[in-house]
Amino acid sequence: MPQQLHLDLTVESVEELLVQHERVLRLGGRLRYDRIEDPDEPLRVYADPAGHPFCVLVG
Repeated sequence: MPQQLHLDLTVESVEELLVQHERVLRLGGRLRYDRIEDPDEPLRVYADPAGHPFCVLVG
């Protein structure tokens, strides 16, 4: 299945990124890549239940 859209969601802090991580997992998302320790742009890449990627990042 080809990717149709790339979605980036921003949060205000690493703490909020951790809260949203739990929410994503509860909703069926899977963590694909973790860059939460990056001091310049902490982020995590997920896949939704259908496998489409999206990012949650501090911005």
